[in-house]
Amino acid sequence: MTSRNYRKLALGLFTGLLLLSVLFLWQGFGNVAQLFFEVGPAFVAVCLFTPGEQWLAAEAWRILFPPGRRPSRLTTIIASWMGSAVNSLLPVAGIGGEIVKARVLIRREKNGNTTFASLIVDKTVQAITVFIWGFVGVCMLAMTVDDMRFVFGALAGASLLGIGIGIFVFIQVTGKLGPGAQRLLEVAGVSKSVSIFNRIGIIDDFVRDSYAELRRVTAAVLLRLTQRIFLAGEVVLVGHLVGLPIGFAEAVALKGIVGAVRGAGFAIPAGLGIQEGGFITIGALLGYPPDLMLAVSLATRIREILPSIPALIWWQATEARAVLRNEAHPRRDSPGEG
Repeated sequence: MTSRNYRKLALGLFTGLLLLSVLFLWQGFGNVAQLFFEVGPAFVAVCLFTPGEQWLAAEAWRILFPPGRRPSRLTTIIASWMGSAVNSLLPVAGIGGEIVKARVLIRREKNGNTTFASLIVDKTVQAITVFIWGFVGVCMLAMTVDDMRFVFGALAGASLLGIGIGIFVFIQVTGKLGPGAQRLLEVAGVSKSVSIFNRIGIIDDFVRDSYAELRRVTAAVLLRLTQRIFLAGEVVLVGHLVGLPIGFAEAVALKGIVGAVRGAGFAIPAGLGIQEGGFITIGALLGYPPDLMLAVSLATRIREILPSIPALIWWQATEARAVLRNEAHPRRDSPGEG
């Protein structure tokens, strides 16, 4: 990673922390801290949602592989969980975790080309899911609030997101992804002798084959949507813990719209400040106090952070073992199709 990319990540992290600090100053750090102290360890109950969430995410990725080349469920869950941990705890703009889960899976399954292709399609599936989930959230909000100006603005934003996703899918389906990637590598100064140039065409073919099997892509989207619906339960749970009767429809509106906004602000690590501001804004439209909504948002982050710590340590140990193994037995070949 270049120093320029590091500067961008640092700027994103600084911006997120600044937004979060402003929200704390606005609502009063003492009020939020007192609320956390009163509820105490009960907030950790949100971690009970983690196993189901991770299984759904891993299965949505796994199902995109061709039937005869699918990795084992256990390996996919491990790789997906490690990738999720990296995205949750490190300033990698939501992309580093995807690369990590591919590395882990390739190292264990030796199926490089299909893994890279599935990663591209899986990232697209995630974007499609964010669009659908955001649209559902806006519809739920429209059913519960009187101020339609925000609803129309949110629909306009969702439409722009949908157009962008549609263009990206069109590029993949029509086989223009490979040539475009090759041109980007040429601009970046990568030599044509590097094996990645030859593999791009193969990966491009695998991507198109994935979209030809529309049932797999549809199933992956449905699994990702199920994951989102499942996680709406954590908002209901946290609302109950802080004495805020948040209904499931309201939780869907909150998670849907905030999730879409957080996805659009991917440059800010973990959506710091963006998620909290979104909860406060949507919560205000639903009639919920801003300080309680800030506490709800922060409490849901416990589910992102605590289970991610052991997964991140596990990934670091895996990388360290791989480095030591390569130093002891150097290999000249790169992982290919197995």
